[in-house]
Amino acid sequence: MSGALAIRWNGQPVAQIPALSRGLHYGDGVFRTLLLHDGAMVAADAQLDRLLADAAALGIAAPPLARLQAELVAAACFGNGTVKLLLLRAGERRGYRPETDAADCLLIVYPPSARGSAAAIEGIKAIRSPVTLAAQPLLAGIKHLNRLEQVLASRDWPAGVDEAILGDDRGQPVCATRANLFWVRHGVLHTPALDRCGVAGVTRSRLLALAAAADIECRIGSQPWSALLAADEAFLSGSLIGIWPLRAIDGHCYEAARPVTRRLQGLLAHPSDVVPLNAR
Repeated sequence: MSGALAIRWNGQPVAQIPALSRGLHYGDGVFRTLLLHDGAMVAADAQLDRLLADAAALGIAAPPLARLQAELVAAACFGNGTVKLLLLRAGERRGYRPETDAADCLLIVYPPSARGSAAAIEGIKAIRSPVTLAAQPLLAGIKHLNRLEQVLASRDWPAGVDEAILGDDRGQPVCATRANLFWVRHGVLHTPALDRCGVAGVTRSRLLALAAAADIECRIGSQPWSALLAADEAFLSGSLIGIWPLRAIDGHCYEAARPVTRRLQGLLAHPSDVVPLNAR
């Protein structure tokens, strides 16, 4: 199982997926990654909503919601871990043109992440990646199976670096390899627009809603790298990590106080901000 605790294909335990799956050959599918904490999936409803929306955007007919919920219930018995839920367009015929809009459902349960609350408290170091995200509005925001840009950007990091920040073809910061990007300038929260590339993460959406409810001004829009480097605070967000403050990008350091970041961490109340994910 290559480190996986369980693999389920269309509701049945398996050791591997079919070799002719379109998801394997063409990346024709979508996925979401969930944190399993103390037998419960964090933000499960929001994750399923986004999974269904992404599938619809690719013309993939998802299984009934109750079936997907049942898959998550089956995974919950592991108590703690990382759960990846994928919808892959069905069909085994060779060729790019889809033969159906039906979906195969793949669920994989992995052990808990080794990284815990230390990164949420101390922050991490990142670099600016030389990899440029390609603009494709038809796929913007969707968490589809083609992650080659992220694979390329994850290679050859210097020692002590935990993430890489990717920009678009206009030289504007978009996201990290595994997380969405935010920064704070004079008390105003900023996050890049994702209308040309990037993934619209569930935690990103939750933070935008929490900021609005807490009267924290937030501006969504593309800005130059200089805006990110001029920020008072910067952080990454993701379903598995919650919020990771950025201590530095390359040689540029951010303030250690991080009042807005800390406030949002409190409002989000993500498990990784409280206890190590592998503590149990």
